[in-house]
Amino acid sequence: MSIRFIPVTEIHDPLTIALGISGGSGTGKTFTALRVARGMAEAMTGAKGSPIGYVDTENKRALHYKATFPEMHHFDFTAIDAAGDLVGFGPERWIAVIDAAEAAGLPVLIMDSFSHAWEGVGGVLDLHAQVLDRLVQQAQARANGRYEVDPAKFSQLAWAEVKPRYRRLIDRIVRAKTNIIICTRAKPVMQKGFGDKAENARATKTRRKDVPWDPASDGDLMFEMTAMVILDPSAPGCPVHQIKVADQFKGLFDPRKPMGEFTGHAMAEWASGQGGAQKQKEVMDLARDKARGGTATFTEWWNSDDGKAARPTVRPIMDEIQALCRVADDLTALSDDVPFGRGDQDMGEAHTGAEQEAGA
Repeated sequence: MSIRFIPVTEIHDPLTIALGISGGSGTGKTFTALRVARGMAEAMTGAKGSPIGYVDTENKRALHYKATFPEMHHFDFTAIDAAGDLVGFGPERWIAVIDAAEAAGLPVLIMDSFSHAWEGVGGVLDLHAQVLDRLVQQAQARANGRYEVDPAKFSQLAWAEVKPRYRRLIDRIVRAKTNIIICTRAKPVMQKGFGDKAENARATKTRRKDVPWDPASDGDLMFEMTAMVILDPSAPGCPVHQIKVADQFKGLFDPRKPMGEFTGHAMAEWASGQGGAQKQKEVMDLARDKARGGTATFTEWWNSDDGKAARPTVRPIMDEIQALCRVADDLTALSDDVPFGRGDQDMGEAHTGAEQEAGA
């Protein structure tokens, strides 16, 4: 095998985008995906009315918008084949759909709802249950009543058989030569606490404490996306919960404004090496550097001519800027003479706490 490292100056092919949009019922996933796809398709091809591929698993629901989006090319993706046999939504069928979209030259493909690939008939969870059942039956046959078989012990073995098939699908999405928008359902997460102190009651390795929605997919999918957002019923179409959004796109994903054609157009420009996304990232990085100097340093820059010009770009990351300033201020306040405090005030508070504890 011959291996050649190619200088980036010789690489001119546009990148492709994989955008994940998740949300509960009534959050505007389908309409939002179509608007964003229209912007992507027109930017990629330079022509109005460029085709949008739509994979519809939900009883032709996308056709509700066919008058608004006549450029839609629709595929009714059901769990039953033309012969009437149940074939389900297994990973290989989704790979075939992406192959067909590329062969048709579609600039954008929407897959809605991709949750069927995870939890639908023949989806990953269903496949796992089938394999687990088979492994347990085989173990019970070997045991022949001599001992009790624990099904839980075979779960990982079942995943080892199913997960590679799903990973091949995820890899196919990442390596697609067309832009892909993946829509998934989201379910509410049980909360604990109230108001500003509310957070998710059941933590997982991929679930953020401040996001009260759980996408019907796995973490592998979410974090392989170019960008991943969760819509909220309180603001249909708006990227309220931003699970993965790089600096290049933070200015596009305003949680107060619905995503639309502009969003898709700007993402496509970035993918083709155009637009101002890289410049925006550089401005955000500069703001972070100023914040690491503390509130005073950042405020001085913020009120300078450069800072005023940068304000629209920096505002989407102001929570992060504030946290960086706070950390820098805390470090500055530390006293070298007091190992665990910030001078006399903190020592007084520590003494008071110790006295109260001793009194208790």
